[in-house]
Amino acid sequence: MNNIIIVLGAPNDARGNLSQIAQDRLNCAYNLYQANGSFRIVCTGGFGAHFNPTEKPHYFYAQKFLIEKGIPDHAIATGVPSTNTITDFQLSKKLIVEENPDILIIITSDFHIERAQILYKRYIAYPKVVFIPAISSLSKAELVPLIEHESCAVKRLKEEEV
Repeated sequence: MNNIIIVLGAPNDARGNLSQIAQDRLNCAYNLYQANGSFRIVCTGGFGAHFNPTEKPHYFYAQKFLIEKGIPDHAIATGVPSTNTITDFQLSKKLIVEENPDILIIITSDFHIERAQILYKRYIAYPKVVFIPAISSLSKAELVPLIEHESCAVKRLKEEEV
């Protein structure tokens, strides 16, 4: 089978240490892979002052995390050097169309899933997709501004569709 997991990027610090959001998403991908090793994993994330100020793309740190957890190198596909959720999908589209996966799984944070689904439909709309929310391990206080941000972003996207 030709199965692909795309893990959407999240911040890392100036030393390449992954944020808890990134770790939650990658742990979700790791657990899914452990349950079914037929998947290849694509990590997204390039550079940006707001999420990765290092000299290596975010996907490098994400791939390293997965390999250190025991995911074999052959299961890690080339990363996508995106800068936000829109470019996650814009830059992944060619891979998805060329690979024509039997199952495409998109992993992102639980609080980010609605916006990711809207943008996915707008930029890719590949029919054989499943979204899996990575359950956030952030505190309630840390989640509140993220949920508010996502709510506003989803509202803007829905207004654009009208």
